[in-house]
Amino acid sequence: MDSTEQPPSYCWTSSNSPAPLYSESPDSSERVLQTGSCVAGPSSVPTAQKFVYKSDSLEVRLHPPRWGSTLPAYGLSGTVEGVLTFRKSCSHVLEVSVSLRGILTTSASQHASIAVPGVSKVALLNKKSILFSAPAGSTALMSGEHPFSLQFPHYIDRRMEELPPSYTVYQPGVSTEIAYQLRVDVVRKGLRRHEKLTVPILYLPKSRPQQPPLEHIPWSSRVDGANDERVCSISLSPSWPSRCDANSQRTEDLPTVSLTMPKSKCFASGDTIPLSLKIQSPQSPALAKLLSYNAHLSLVKRQKTWISLGRQVSVREHLLSRADVYLADDSQEGTAYLRMELQAGEAGRECSWRVEGFVVVEHVICLVILPPEHVRNLPTYRCEVPVTLTTDQYGSLQSELLALSGVPFPALGLSDPARHLRAHSSV
Repeated sequence: MDSTEQPPSYCWTSSNSPAPLYSESPDSSERVLQTGSCVAGPSSVPTAQKFVYKSDSLEVRLHPPRWGSTLPAYGLSGTVEGVLTFRKSCSHVLEVSVSLRGILTTSASQHASIAVPGVSKVALLNKKSILFSAPAGSTALMSGEHPFSLQFPHYIDRRMEELPPSYTVYQPGVSTEIAYQLRVDVVRKGLRRHEKLTVPILYLPKSRPQQPPLEHIPWSSRVDGANDERVCSISLSPSWPSRCDANSQRTEDLPTVSLTMPKSKCFASGDTIPLSLKIQSPQSPALAKLLSYNAHLSLVKRQKTWISLGRQVSVREHLLSRADVYLADDSQEGTAYLRMELQAGEAGRECSWRVEGFVVVEHVICLVILPPEHVRNLPTYRCEVPVTLTTDQYGSLQSELLALSGVPFPALGLSDPARHLRAHSSV
């Protein structure tokens, strides 16, 4: 064996110290696999570093601000700027173009059906910018650098719905992905190979409420909430289990339940949603207090995907939070008044949006009031109130644009780390 291939030698310091000594400096036969952390944060990346993507003939350099994401990320109506470079001359060129594309892909496999899942694709965005077009009847030899700039639109192509963020969700038998990419096409004359280069990018638009938040439900609303324009009251209808006789009690004898909440029904993620619950039971005063113990209020994130050409809907639900009761008033006989707070998920990580007929991400406040176990022939009260969650708080847009010289900051909390791995493996 060659001397350079011998393992490193170790010496013993003493009989009381059986472990060999190690050094941070590698020997000639040792190799350093890695030093420091494998994740490079913004501070460890030079400001001049750009996202560079190459093919045999083309090179694309994107230079968005580095937000710490693995892929280039853009905020609401962000602009994709960069430079296209021909690594070698391209002859017989008819056209050079750069396009922004957004595709919604749904894959569904049905039990005891085909082994290969059915895949449907819907184009959400196709915005093209022509960098060069040869005169009619002629071609050109292309080389050098060509700068480009493309801005994300606010709405989906030919629809009035806002352009959704980059998105991935997996459900049993169903997967949905919204992916954006920058594509370079070099069209050449005849049977010559057309050159193209596809660059995966992230579109992560921020959203904000249109009105300032209501920090708490006014105390006066428990008496007459209809006169306060900032709140709305929702009456809950009783529902009877199949084993109970709905005609056994008169409707006027049943307790009445109402939920009061901010009228806008739009909240920033991470904020506190104020709510109040009023239960009235004049005929059975003790029942109001008993029902207040069985009130369950929660915030649910519901993701819907339409499959089989819209004939079926796959639904996935995730519990974001449960309400905490921080004040209860039962001083008035036959009336229980509860004031509650509900956390609107994690700050910056929730956003309600939809592509109608294909995929919807919605948020719902669910209220369930169960009858006491020892009371028979009493209904259950249920209601669901759709609400809108935004990534950021009201009034934060102007200060953010001023701080970043007009560049929209992406909602990095909506980013899916697993997408980065898939995107890099396909490029």
